[in-house]
Amino acid sequence: MADIKKDYLAVSTYNAILHRQLQRDMNQLLIKDKLPVNITEMYLMVLILESQPISQRRASTTLAVDEGLMTRMVKHLTALGLIHKEAAAKDKRVKELTLTADGKKLLDYGLSKLDEWWQSFAPDLKDIDINNLGRDLFDVSKVVLSDRHQTDLNNDRVDTEIKN
Repeated sequence: MADIKKDYLAVSTYNAILHRQLQRDMNQLLIKDKLPVNITEMYLMVLILESQPISQRRASTTLAVDEGLMTRMVKHLTALGLIHKEAAAKDKRVKELTLTADGKKLLDYGLSKLDEWWQSFAPDLKDIDINNLGRDLFDVSKVVLSDRHQTDLNNDRVDTEIKN
């Protein structure tokens, strides 16, 4: 039983380390390229792209950010013309988010930088199947979101590149 706990600790610790390194490096790259967004806003844009339309509340829950931060990010991205926010047809209280063409263009550029970040050390990861790791982490995320927050991700989208 102790070994299982150690495995959970290792997964949690190294996932956090990887996330923080990626976040720091990507924010520096985005600033260097004078892009008007940060990595957290890019995560939101990816979520919107994959799930659009998505409610602002569901986006907040999925990304585990408080509603105040989500509101600030939505205002910022809307003011930049990168996302669109409108009341849902079924319930005007629900605000749905979609990505604009400009948002998709900026996101494509930002994701190319993310790909460059990974490619910079990919040769050192030749014994790791990144695609399987990505699928496994996606599955863990779906379980955590549905069990912990009673919110199904409703996103079975998997890139064709990952499927191979």
